[in-house]
Amino acid sequence: MRKPVLLTLLLFSIVLFCPPVSARDINPIVSTEWLSANLGNPRLVMIDIRKPEEYREGHIPGAVSAYYGMWVSASQERHTEYPPQDDLFDAVGDLGITADSIVVIICKTYACFYQVMAPRVLCTLQYAGVENVCILDGGHDKWVREKRGLSSEWVRPKRTIYQGRLNKALHVEKEYVAGRLGKATFVDVREAVLFGGEKKQEFVKRYGRIPGSVNLPASGAYTELGTFKKKEELEALAAKVVGTDRSKEIITYCDAGKCCPTWAFILSQVLGYKNVRLYDGSFEEWTKDPSLPVAR
Repeated sequence: MRKPVLLTLLLFSIVLFCPPVSARDINPIVSTEWLSANLGNPRLVMIDIRKPEEYREGHIPGAVSAYYGMWVSASQERHTEYPPQDDLFDAVGDLGITADSIVVIICKTYACFYQVMAPRVLCTLQYAGVENVCILDGGHDKWVREKRGLSSEWVRPKRTIYQGRLNKALHVEKEYVAGRLGKATFVDVREAVLFGGEKKQEFVKRYGRIPGSVNLPASGAYTELGTFKKKEELEALAAKVVGTDRSKEIITYCDAGKCCPTWAFILSQVLGYKNVRLYDGSFEEWTKDPSLPVAR
Protein backbone atom coordinates (compact mmCIF):
# COMPACT_ATOMS: atom_id res chain seq x y z
CA MET A 1 0.00 0.00 0.00
CA ARG A 2 1.37 3.42 -0.92
CA LYS A 3 2.32 5.93 1.77
CA PRO A 4 -0.33 8.53 0.71
CA VAL A 5 -3.03 5.91 1.15
CA LEU A 6 -1.70 4.98 4.60
CA LEU A 7 -1.63 8.63 5.57
CA THR A 8 -5.23 9.09 4.41
CA LEU A 9 -6.38 6.11 6.46
CA LEU A 10 -4.50 7.40 9.51
CA LEU A 11 -6.09 10.84 9.24
CA PHE A 12 -9.52 9.25 8.79
CA SER A 13 -9.06 7.16 11.94
CA ILE A 14 -8.05 10.25 13.92
CA VAL A 15 -11.20 12.09 12.81
CA LEU A 16 -13.38 9.05 13.43
CA PHE A 17 -12.15 7.98 16.84
CA CYS A 18 -10.92 11.17 18.51
CA PRO A 19 -13.55 13.41 20.13
CA PRO A 20 -13.93 16.79 18.43
CA VAL A 21 -12.23 19.73 20.10
CA SER A 22 -15.06 22.09 20.96
CA ALA A 23 -14.71 25.82 21.31
CA ARG A 24 -16.82 28.54 22.86
CA ASP A 25 -18.92 30.49 20.37
CA ILE A 26 -19.41 33.53 22.60
CA ASN A 27 -16.92 36.15 23.72
CA PRO A 28 -15.75 35.70 27.34
CA ILE A 29 -16.85 39.25 28.20
CA VAL A 30 -20.00 40.72 26.65
CA SER A 31 -21.26 44.29 26.67
CA THR A 32 -24.60 45.63 27.82
CA GLU A 33 -25.26 46.55 24.18
CA TRP A 34 -24.75 42.94 23.11
CA LEU A 35 -26.96 41.61 25.88
CA SER A 36 -29.74 44.07 25.13
CA ALA A 37 -29.70 43.00 21.47
CA ASN A 38 -29.76 39.30 22.39
CA LEU A 39 -32.45 39.20 25.10
CA GLY A 40 -34.67 37.19 22.77
CA ASN A 41 -32.06 34.54 21.96
CA PRO A 42 -33.59 31.16 22.90
CA ARG A 43 -30.14 29.83 23.86
CA LEU A 44 -29.56 32.66 26.35
CA VAL A 45 -29.59 31.96 30.08
CA MET A 46 -28.84 35.00 32.25
CA ILE A 47 -27.94 34.22 35.85
CA ASP A 48 -28.04 37.03 38.39
CA ILE A 49 -25.71 36.09 41.24
CA ARG A 50 -26.68 38.96 43.55
CA LYS A 51 -28.65 38.29 46.73
CA PRO A 52 -32.28 37.19 46.17
CA GLU A 53 -33.63 40.34 47.82
CA GLU A 54 -31.57 42.48 45.42
CA TYR A 55 -32.82 40.43 42.49
CA ARG A 56 -36.42 40.92 43.62
CA GLU A 57 -35.99 44.70 43.75
CA GLY A 58 -35.10 44.75 40.05
CA HIS A 59 -33.12 42.69 37.55
CA ILE A 60 -32.41 42.47 33.85
CA PRO A 61 -35.60 41.16 32.19
CA GLY A 62 -35.47 37.39 31.80
CA ALA A 63 -32.56 36.85 34.20
CA VAL A 64 -32.91 34.10 36.80
CA SER A 65 -31.80 34.37 40.41
CA ALA A 66 -28.69 32.27 41.09
CA TYR A 67 -27.14 33.68 44.25
CA TYR A 68 -23.35 33.42 44.50
CA GLY A 69 -23.53 31.22 47.62
CA MET A 70 -24.97 28.31 45.66
CA TRP A 71 -21.80 28.07 43.56
CA VAL A 72 -19.30 27.58 46.39
CA SER A 73 -18.73 24.82 48.89
CA ALA A 74 -20.41 25.21 52.27
CA SER A 75 -18.04 22.77 53.96
CA GLN A 76 -15.13 24.06 56.00
CA GLU A 77 -13.38 20.74 55.46
CA ARG A 78 -13.28 21.07 51.68
CA HIS A 79 -10.21 23.00 50.57
CA THR A 80 -12.02 24.02 47.41
CA GLU A 81 -14.66 26.50 46.36
CA TYR A 82 -16.35 23.92 44.14
CA PRO A 83 -19.56 22.37 45.49
CA PRO A 84 -19.82 18.55 45.43
CA GLN A 85 -20.57 17.25 41.93
CA ASP A 86 -24.20 16.23 42.61
CA ASP A 87 -25.03 19.61 44.14
CA LEU A 88 -23.30 21.43 41.30
CA PHE A 89 -25.05 19.49 38.53
CA ASP A 90 -28.42 19.94 40.28
CA ALA A 91 -27.84 23.70 40.46
CA VAL A 92 -26.97 23.86 36.76
CA GLY A 93 -30.03 21.82 35.78
CA ASP A 94 -32.37 23.78 38.06
CA LEU A 95 -31.48 26.93 36.13
CA GLY A 96 -32.43 25.34 32.82
CA ILE A 97 -28.84 25.31 31.55
CA THR A 98 -28.04 22.77 28.83
CA ALA A 99 -24.94 22.00 26.79
CA ASP A 100 -26.28 24.36 24.10
CA SER A 101 -26.92 27.31 26.41
CA ILE A 102 -25.16 30.66 26.28
CA VAL A 103 -24.80 31.64 29.93
CA VAL A 104 -24.28 35.27 30.91
CA ILE A 105 -23.25 35.98 34.51
CA ILE A 106 -24.53 39.20 36.08
CA CYS A 107 -23.19 40.57 39.37
CA LYS A 108 -22.67 43.77 41.31
CA THR A 109 -19.50 45.57 40.28
CA TYR A 110 -19.07 48.64 42.48
CA ALA A 111 -16.34 46.95 44.59
CA CYS A 112 -13.72 44.27 43.98
CA PHE A 113 -15.36 42.06 46.62
CA TYR A 114 -18.31 41.66 44.22
CA GLN A 115 -16.45 41.93 40.90
CA VAL A 116 -14.47 38.74 41.50
CA MET A 117 -17.65 36.72 42.07
CA ALA A 118 -18.44 36.55 38.35
CA PRO A 119 -15.13 34.91 37.30
CA ARG A 120 -15.50 32.55 40.29
CA VAL A 121 -18.93 31.41 39.07
CA LEU A 122 -17.74 31.24 35.47
CA CYS A 123 -14.88 28.99 36.53
CA THR A 124 -17.29 26.78 38.49
CA LEU A 125 -19.67 26.42 35.55
CA GLN A 126 -16.82 25.52 33.22
CA TYR A 127 -15.57 23.03 35.82
CA ALA A 128 -19.06 21.50 35.55
CA GLY A 129 -18.58 21.23 31.78
CA VAL A 130 -20.68 24.20 30.69
CA GLU A 131 -18.65 25.78 27.93
CA ASN A 132 -20.37 28.89 26.60
CA VAL A 133 -20.20 31.05 29.72
CA CYS A 134 -19.43 34.75 29.73
CA ILE A 135 -19.50 37.77 32.05
CA LEU A 136 -21.55 40.92 31.55
CA ASP A 137 -19.03 43.74 31.54
CA GLY A 138 -19.93 46.21 34.26
CA GLY A 139 -22.65 43.89 35.52
CA HIS A 140 -26.00 45.00 36.89
CA ASP A 141 -24.58 48.39 37.91
CA LYS A 142 -23.65 49.38 34.34
CA TRP A 143 -27.03 48.23 33.03
CA VAL A 144 -28.75 50.50 35.59
CA ARG A 145 -26.42 53.45 34.88
CA GLU A 146 -27.43 53.25 31.24
CA LYS A 147 -31.10 53.39 32.29
CA ARG A 148 -31.91 50.10 30.60
CA GLY A 149 -35.12 48.32 31.54
CA LEU A 150 -35.52 46.29 34.73
CA SER A 151 -38.08 43.73 35.86
CA SER A 152 -39.34 42.75 39.31
CA GLU A 153 -40.95 39.54 38.05
CA TRP A 154 -39.43 36.41 39.60
CA VAL A 155 -38.35 34.25 36.65
CA ARG A 156 -38.85 30.51 37.14
CA PRO A 157 -36.54 28.60 34.80
CA LYS A 158 -37.54 25.43 32.99
CA ARG A 159 -35.56 22.80 34.84
CA THR A 160 -33.43 20.24 33.04
CA ILE A 161 -31.46 17.19 34.09
CA TYR A 162 -27.89 18.25 33.59
CA GLN A 163 -25.45 15.45 32.79
CA GLY A 164 -22.06 17.00 32.23
CA ARG A 165 -18.50 15.92 32.80
CA LEU A 166 -16.25 17.61 35.33
CA ASN A 167 -13.37 19.49 33.74
CA LYS A 168 -10.76 18.76 36.38
CA ALA A 169 -7.95 20.07 34.18
CA LEU A 170 -8.95 23.62 35.17
CA HIS A 171 -7.45 23.39 38.65
CA VAL A 172 -4.57 21.80 40.56
CA GLU A 173 -4.27 20.26 44.01
CA LYS A 174 -1.82 21.06 46.82
CA GLU A 175 0.48 18.13 46.07
CA TYR A 176 0.83 19.19 42.47
CA VAL A 177 1.56 22.77 43.48
CA ALA A 178 4.29 21.63 45.87
CA GLY A 179 5.90 19.64 43.06
CA ARG A 180 5.96 22.63 40.71
CA LEU A 181 7.80 25.07 43.00
CA GLY A 182 10.59 26.66 40.99
CA LYS A 183 9.10 25.36 37.74
CA ALA A 184 5.67 26.89 37.19
CA THR A 185 4.86 30.60 37.42
CA PHE A 186 2.69 31.20 40.49
CA VAL A 187 0.46 34.26 40.32
CA ASP A 188 -0.74 35.58 43.68
CA VAL A 189 -3.83 37.72 42.99
CA ARG A 190 -4.12 39.16 46.52
CA GLU A 191 -3.36 42.76 47.42
CA ALA A 192 0.29 43.72 47.90
CA VAL A 193 0.09 43.89 51.72
CA LEU A 194 -1.00 40.24 51.84
CA PHE A 195 1.47 39.16 49.18
CA GLY A 196 4.30 40.87 51.03
CA GLY A 197 3.37 39.33 54.38
CA GLU A 198 2.56 42.62 56.11
CA LYS A 199 -1.00 41.44 56.82
CA LYS A 200 -3.01 38.23 56.59
CA GLN A 201 -6.58 37.03 56.74
CA GLU A 202 -7.68 35.53 60.09
CA PHE A 203 -8.34 32.11 58.56
CA VAL A 204 -4.84 31.94 57.03
CA LYS A 205 -2.31 30.35 59.39
CA ARG A 206 0.87 32.13 58.27
CA TYR A 207 2.00 35.41 56.76
CA GLY A 208 3.50 35.59 53.30
CA ARG A 209 3.13 33.82 49.96
CA ILE A 210 4.01 30.65 48.09
CA PRO A 211 7.76 30.86 47.33
CA GLY A 212 8.61 32.23 43.91
CA SER A 213 5.19 33.84 43.38
CA VAL A 214 4.60 37.05 41.45
CA ASN A 215 1.89 39.54 42.37
CA LEU A 216 -0.99 40.49 40.07
CA PRO A 217 -3.90 41.72 42.24
CA ALA A 218 -7.42 40.89 41.08
CA SER A 219 -8.48 44.46 41.77
CA GLY A 220 -6.09 45.67 39.06
CA ALA A 221 -8.18 44.05 36.35
CA TYR A 222 -11.08 46.49 36.80
CA THR A 223 -11.77 50.16 36.17
CA GLU A 224 -13.25 52.49 38.78
CA LEU A 225 -16.66 51.93 37.17
CA GLY A 226 -16.46 48.17 37.67
CA THR A 227 -15.86 47.21 34.06
CA PHE A 228 -12.88 45.16 32.93
CA LYS A 229 -9.96 47.23 31.71
CA LYS A 230 -9.39 47.24 27.97
CA LYS A 231 -7.66 44.20 26.53
CA GLU A 232 -4.53 46.21 25.75
CA GLU A 233 -4.26 47.34 29.38
CA LEU A 234 -4.79 43.82 30.72
CA GLU A 235 -2.20 42.52 28.28
CA ALA A 236 0.34 45.10 29.46
CA LEU A 237 -0.31 44.27 33.13
CA ALA A 238 0.08 40.56 32.50
CA ALA A 239 3.19 40.89 30.34
CA LYS A 240 4.92 42.96 33.02
CA VAL A 241 4.38 40.27 35.65
CA VAL A 242 4.26 36.88 33.87
CA GLY A 243 5.89 37.70 30.55
CA THR A 244 4.63 37.16 27.02
CA ASP A 245 5.27 33.43 26.61
CA ARG A 246 1.74 32.13 26.01
CA SER A 247 2.79 28.51 26.54
CA LYS A 248 4.33 28.79 30.02
CA GLU A 249 2.65 27.05 32.95
CA ILE A 250 0.79 29.53 35.16
CA ILE A 251 -1.01 28.73 38.42
CA THR A 252 -3.10 31.40 40.13
CA TYR A 253 -4.03 31.44 43.81
CA CYS A 254 -5.43 33.78 46.48
CA ASP A 255 -6.42 33.31 50.12
CA ALA A 256 -9.46 31.04 49.84
CA GLY A 257 -10.17 30.42 46.16
CA LYS A 258 -12.59 33.29 45.55
CA CYS A 259 -10.30 35.71 43.73
CA CYS A 260 -7.84 33.48 41.89
CA PRO A 261 -10.26 32.76 38.99
CA THR A 262 -10.14 36.44 37.95
CA TRP A 263 -6.67 36.36 36.43
CA ALA A 264 -6.95 32.69 35.46
CA PHE A 265 -9.99 33.72 33.40
CA ILE A 266 -8.33 36.80 31.91
CA LEU A 267 -5.02 35.11 31.11
CA SER A 268 -6.53 32.03 29.50
CA GLN A 269 -9.76 33.23 27.90
CA VAL A 270 -9.10 36.90 27.14
CA LEU A 271 -5.34 37.03 26.52
CA GLY A 272 -4.71 33.56 25.10
CA TYR A 273 -2.26 32.03 27.58
CA LYS A 274 -2.53 28.30 26.92
CA ASN A 275 -1.50 26.61 30.17
CA VAL A 276 -3.29 28.39 33.02
CA ARG A 277 -4.88 26.70 36.01
CA LEU A 278 -5.94 27.76 39.47
CA TYR A 279 -5.05 26.41 42.87
CA ASP A 280 -8.49 26.37 44.44
CA GLY A 281 -7.33 25.47 47.94
CA SER A 282 -5.09 28.53 47.78
CA PHE A 283 -3.07 30.01 50.63
CA GLU A 284 -5.56 28.94 53.29
CA GLU A 285 -4.90 25.27 52.55
CA TRP A 286 -1.20 25.80 51.89
CA THR A 287 -0.49 27.44 55.26
CA LYS A 288 -2.31 24.71 57.20
CA ASP A 289 0.42 22.27 56.19
CA PRO A 290 3.52 23.06 58.31
CA SER A 291 5.73 21.07 55.96
CA LEU A 292 5.16 23.51 53.11
CA PRO A 293 7.38 26.60 52.72
CA VAL A 294 6.19 30.19 52.89
CA ALA A 295 8.11 33.26 51.71
CA ARG A 296 7.94 36.78 53.14
